[in-house]
Amino acid sequence: MPFSADDFKMARGSRLIPLGVLFLFMLSLLWYTKSGDGLSYLKGHGYDYNTNPAANFKLTKDSVKDVHNSTLGFQKVFVLNLAERPDKLDAFALASTLTGFTAEIIEGVRGEEVVNKALPSLEGLPEKEESKNNVVGCWRAHLNFAQKVVMEGLTSAIILEDDADWDTRLKDQLAIFAQGSQFVTAVPPNHKPHSPYGDDWDLLWLGHCSNQIKPDDERRFVIENDDTVPITKHRVNFAGVPDMVAEGYDNNTRIIYEANNGVCLYGYALSFRGARKLLRGQAQRKTFLPIDIGIGYMCRDDPNFKCIGVFPQLIDSHKGAGRLSRDSDIGSFSAQSIRQKGYTFNIVHSTRLNIDHLLAGETNKIERQWPNDPEVKGELRAKPVGRVFD
Repeated sequence: MPFSADDFKMARGSRLIPLGVLFLFMLSLLWYTKSGDGLSYLKGHGYDYNTNPAANFKLTKDSVKDVHNSTLGFQKVFVLNLAERPDKLDAFALASTLTGFTAEIIEGVRGEEVVNKALPSLEGLPEKEESKNNVVGCWRAHLNFAQKVVMEGLTSAIILEDDADWDTRLKDQLAIFAQGSQFVTAVPPNHKPHSPYGDDWDLLWLGHCSNQIKPDDERRFVIENDDTVPITKHRVNFAGVPDMVAEGYDNNTRIIYEANNGVCLYGYALSFRGARKLLRGQAQRKTFLPIDIGIGYMCRDDPNFKCIGVFPQLIDSHKGAGRLSRDSDIGSFSAQSIRQKGYTFNIVHSTRLNIDHLLAGETNKIERQWPNDPEVKGELRAKPVGRVFD
């Protein structure tokens, strides 16, 4: 699906992108187009195992409980941060600990520090030195994450950007996502996997700005009547995203599926085997690609690299109130450019925007980003759709 001017209209005039970031994004898209254990959400909405095509799917009762631990059900959580931006780390530390998880730092990389001989290919790199350094630094930092997973022998790990944002009920969302991931990865009936997300995945793409569904794959884990899903006009994505209308879902539905491609890495997880495949795949590249595009192509082209996606996404990038020049480490704004109020696209109950309520323990005062939108009434419903076993 090609990128067009209409995609920018989705931002409704509010998405301000630094020139450096915009260049990289357009470059990427150019490549791209070539509570409890979470089971309480399902109470009263059991599956009809006689007629449901996914009737073989049955969770063990405690298979997703580890999602509520201090590492979100992974062995470790990491945050990607440049050393000269301790302010971003301050904000991330507040948001993550108030959500109930902790993270280790993966230090960001300046592209000028990466020598050409350390790159898989020089073909495809931007000609402009600044743009090249930005692309290379980002690429190397994410490979350092994969390398760390492999070198430390981690069963799985998740990494988030230091300006990432998520819903205040992230753990409950992840508990439902874990059920969906188990379905899509075909966990056998009544089997408890080692990971709450199942044991047959390479990458979980939780935070993105575009994600596609594997063609001809009928499996979906459908989450209906979800009050953490933004209505259509508040979703800001680029290029290919699942067509919710064509899928037959309403404005408050989230779906989990095997992903075919994607853009942006606001937050994603790798399994041990996935990290090894990622290192190998990038080392073999004959043409250099930005890391998110390279990962998307692996999801699309490598049948042995299994990616699980979610739409709408669970993690996005926060833009804080104050000087716009603080947003980006690779772009620039006039010192006079000020944002009066912060925002995060695609997140209903933004953790970043509710920091003061969370600090005060006022969970009953959590605010929605778009208070004028209709409130979702009734219980959340989740169901597997499509076959899971051959």
